[in-house]
This record gives sequence, C-alpha cells and structure tokens, in this order.
Amino acid sequence: MIDRVKQMMQILPSDMSNIVRHAVLTGLRPSEAIASVKLLNAQKNLDNSPSSANNNNYYYDPEQQTLRHYLFPHVFLRATKKAYLSYIPPENLQPIANLGDKTPTWNAIRLTCRRRNINMEMRLCRKIFASWLRKSGIQSELVDLLQGRVPPSVLTRHYLVPDQYFKADVLKALKQLEQRLP
Repeated sequence: MIDRVKQMMQILPSDMSNIVRHAVLTGLRPSEAIASVKLLNAQKNLDNSPSSANNNNYYYDPEQQTLRHYLFPHVFLRATKKAYLSYIPPENLQPIANLGDKTPTWNAIRLTCRRRNINMEMRLCRKIFASWLRKSGIQSELVDLLQGRVPPSVLTRHYLVPDQYFKADVLKALKQLEQRLP
C-alpha cells in the first residue's frame, strides 16, 4: 500500500503530493485532510496579524503537537464520524503551510491523477495510517479514536483511558512512517 501511495505522490504536483502525505500522517478522510490543510493555512494567516497574541482557539497546538479538530465541529464532528484530534509534529506541517488559498480540492487531486493515468489511492492513506499504528503497538480502539470512528462498545466510549505515553508512542510511530514516504 505504501508503495502505491508513494508512486501517486511522485507523479502528482508537490502541493497535491503534500496533501496526500498529510492524509497518510493524520489518518483523516480525504475531505477532512483538505479541510485540515485549509484550517492550518488560515491559522498561519492569523499568526501574522497583530491581534493574534494569546489566541487559544488555534487549530494546531504546537506545545501538544495536536491538530484540535474538536474546535471545528461543523467540519470534523458528524453523526458517526467524529475526528477529535490528530497528533503531528510541527516539521510535518511545513510542506502544507504555504498553500494559502490555493489548497487543491479532493476532486482536483482525483482529476489530476486521472489525467496522469494513475489510480486515485487516497483511500489507502487511512489504511496505511491505521495499519502502521497497529503494527507499532497502538491499541485498535485508540486507532479508531484517532481516525474518527465512534466505537460501539460502552467500555471504549466511556471507560477507556489512554496511558500517559499514548501521544509519545503515536508520534514515534508516525516518525517511522514519515521516513517511508517520499
């Protein structure tokens, strides 16, 4: 799966390739990954404004290395699909930070793939993310939580508490996954 996504990334223009990379490293659905990139670029524009001091409602929290999807419920929180947060180190945001208003849509990426005679493999991004985290020892319930799947069990929804090393383990696994991508 990684090889197929790498092939797609190598053929796509860099702005589209970086969005695919972002989708792999966050495990978000394609539309959520695009929305995430747009929010990150909007935050960057806010950072340059004089009134941005001490704004705790930013989408990306560099101290926690967290994309806080829950601050934008109209985008990320739906009936059964609720992406609350994603862990991602700041250096992984650099490639997508300068797109501004020129963020390609999912449809634009799909059509570019079609014109270049390659299969649109965005669905593999979520599979790679989940498989990689499971292979790295992250509990399946926690992978579901990161990918925005609402678990059906009462135990998971109400009583499962991740251990204190959860974020560190996820970031370590993502670092290894990042090294496999172009």
